[in-house]
Amino acid sequence: MTNAHDLVVIGAGPGGYVAAIRAAQLGLNVGVIEKESRLGGTCLRIGCIPSKALLESSELFHETKHSFASHGIVAKDVALDLKTMLARKDGVVDQLTKGIAGLLKKSFTRSTASVIRCTSRSPSKRPTRSNG
Repeated sequence: MTNAHDLVVIGAGPGGYVAAIRAAQLGLNVGVIEKESRLGGTCLRIGCIPSKALLESSELFHETKHSFASHGIVAKDVALDLKTMLARKDGVVDQLTKGIAGLLKKSFTRSTASVIRCTSRSPSKRPTRSNG
């Protein structure tokens, strides 16, 4: 199967999906190559965002245990439920990756474009040059 695209974007991280959406808005036939099952890049799927979601939950737990009393708030038997904390983190990531997929789908319906689930590599060590 051969697809002809005006622009191929490698990776659906923050730079890739924004570039693909803009190119589609300009009427280009865009192909987005993404090896992962969910869009958004490393930061969104397994890096910054999940870490920040867990950090926020941890900070709230710490505040509840150590800071509320000075405000006159008594919270007895405060416990950490790791299963729920991890489920919240997964929900945050899921919501954001689905949002990016929705943005691409909405942008791509206006033009001929597609997300291609595969890996890519350059055929040579030299950068690719355009004819334009």
